Order: sequence, then C-alpha cells, then structure tokens
Amino acid sequence: MIAPESVPPPPDLRTDVDPRERAHRPVQDFSSTPYAVPSLSTVRRIGVMGDLHGDLEHAMQAVQTFADRGVTCVIQLGDWGVLWPGTNWQIALRKISRALARHQMAMLFIDGNHEYFPKLLEFPISADGIRWISANIGHLPRGYRTQIGTQFTLAALGGANSIDRRFRQEGVSWWPEEQITAADLRQLGSDHADVLLGHEAPLMDEHALEKSARNAGYLPADIAYAAGSRVMFRRAVLQTRPRLTLGGHYHRHYDETLSLPGQPHPTRVVVLDMNGKHRVNLAILNTTTLDLELLYRNGAPAEPDTNAPERTDNDRPQR
Repeated sequence: MIAPESVPPPPDLRTDVDPRERAHRPVQDFSSTPYAVPSLSTVRRIGVMGDLHGDLEHAMQAVQTFADRGVTCVIQLGDWGVLWPGTNWQIALRKISRALARHQMAMLFIDGNHEYFPKLLEFPISADGIRWISANIGHLPRGYRTQIGTQFTLAALGGANSIDRRFRQEGVSWWPEEQITAADLRQLGSDHADVLLGHEAPLMDEHALEKSARNAGYLPADIAYAAGSRVMFRRAVLQTRPRLTLGGHYHRHYDETLSLPGQPHPTRVVVLDMNGKHRVNLAILNTTTLDLELLYRNGAPAEPDTNAPERTDNDRPQR
C-alpha cells in the first residue's frame, strides 16, 4: 500500500538494526491517494520494458502507453539506471512513482550491468521477496520466483557483463556485482520456470555477435568478457527450461526460437531494444497464454526487421 505521510519518519537510532536499513527506507510518494499495489501473481497482462538507462522522458511516456492499455504492472529488464551516482536520483524516482500512482500502477525491475549496485543493495528485501525502492517501485533480486496467470511460473535473473568495462571506472561507473555468478544460479534453482526474465539473453549466434563487437572497435578481451555472462545465462536457461525468455542489454530487438535438449516445447527468446522513440522497447505479456504484443513507446504496434543493421548510436555512453 502507498501510505500518506504528514510528517517524515524520525531517524532510526537503534543500534540493533542493520545500518543499511536505518539509512535507506523506501522513498514514498506522499502526493497520491493510497492504493493496493498490483501484484504479478494477480494481473492478466504485464507490461515489459527494455533498457531504460535513467531516461525519465522515456519512462513517463512508457507508463502512459501501458496505462492507456489497462496495464497496471510493469517489469523493466535491467539497466534501469534511475539510481546513479552524481545525480538527483531521489527526484527522478519520485517523478516516476507519482506517474505510476496516477494510474495505480507498479514498476518492478531487474538489475542489468549498468546499475549503481552499492546503493541498490542497501535497500532491504521485503517479506514478499522484492527489494522495494519506493512504495510502488521494486527490484526483483536474482532468483526471484512467482506465479503469473493461473498456470505459469516466472523467474528473474539479472546481471550481465559490460563490453565497455575498460572505458569505465570501478566504483564510479562500473561495479563487479554486474556479473552473474554460480551463487546466482544456485539461488535461481533448477525448478522449471515458464518465463525467465533477464538482462542477458541466450543468443546463440556467437559469430554474428563477435563480428558486431569487432566492428564497433572492441578488443578480443572485451568481447570474451561480455560473452561470459551470456554463457552463464544459457546455463540458467538449461536449468529452468522456460517457454519464454525476456531480456535487453543488446540495444536491438531479437525474436528467436531455441530448442533445448529433451524439451517438448521450444523456447522463445525475445530481446527488447533500448530506450528511444524509434525502438521496440515495450511489450505486453498475456499471463494466460504467454503471447506478447510488441510496441514502440508511443503505443504503435511494432513489426520490426530483426535483420536490420546495427544502429550507429548504440555505442554512445549509457548508464
């Protein structure tokens, strides 16, 4: 519930509370009427958003697009980027929270490779398994699981390796927590999941991916490091045997089919593009059929050419 507040809560001076919990309560939006925050397990349609990179304008238009279609719960697939050092992230967070509150919506996100991990991980995980950043914005930790619709299971595994790591500064614009670890895979487990959310994706055409990276000027060591998280995410796919994976990270749209050993059903691999008005960055997931409706941020239906050449602006610095 979003609760109104007349007076800010007093500082927690107890010494028996984890300092992270004392310092970082979820940011509340006090301008709106309280409402029950929608749950993934109860909604019939889930909005899905690719990389955001802290783009407030894009977030606002995406929220309106989803609201116009009756979507009340949105999942953002990593590189959320609203929490970022050196920015007024509290202001941006409140603006997004208020936009969501106007439509009685919630936004959940998984972590990508461009996140301010020290700050993000200071927010405690609640009893529902979600790390709430505000009253209606939460982070889905790696290994999170829930039921969607009446018959499907959804699991989340954030993280990815930055191909541009050598251009970034550790502790300022890059953090090692971006990497998917063996512990993350253990936390995810081997139980079946119908939908696997990731920032990464189990793309299989390594030759094409390597060629694209070389053409963009990356070194063999950069390319090998970036491929490491793709390998880990493929392991997650083999563990969970999903019908559908949803990811971002690659700054273009993919829609492919993957056959897994011993599986009677194929795995659909959908990657959403990054933020931008001409990019296939949004989708709506039907929780009763797992069908997807692909959209541009203004709500126009998307029928993209997945064989189109890489865009020339993909290598601009992004959060």
